[in-house]
Amino acid sequence: MSRYTKQHYEDVARLLAKKSPNHPAMIMVKAVCEDFADLFAADNPPVCIHCGQSPVSSGLCLGGQQQYLNHEVKGGFNPKQFLAACGLETTRPDPRCEVGSHDGPCTSACIPERSD
Repeated sequence: MSRYTKQHYEDVARLLAKKSPNHPAMIMVKAVCEDFADLFAADNPPVCIHCGQSPVSSGLCLGGQQQYLNHEVKGGFNPKQFLAACGLETTRPDPRCEVGSHDGPCTSACIPERSD
C-alpha cells in the first residue's frame, strides 16, 4: 500500500506547475518533478491482478492455484500523467488510437496496423 494519496500527488504537481515553462528556473523544477515522479512510482508500482506481485519482468505468473504465461499488471502511479500535471509533458495518445484514453503507450491492441 502506498504511503502517498492522490491528494499528495495533486498537491505536489500543483506546486511544481506554478512557473511558466519558459522561466529559467524550470530546468531545476523539471529535475525535481522527475525525482518526485520516480519516488511516487517506486512507492506505488503496478501489480499483477493474478498473483498480487509487482513484477519487474515478464514471465510465468503463479497466481493462486492457476499458472499464467505472463503477469497482467494494472494500476500503480503514472509518471507521465504526473509530469503532465506539472506542466512538463502531454499525455496525448497516438492519433490513430481506437481506444481514445488509456494509461501507457498505444500498442497493436488499439492501433490495428501497428505490429508490436
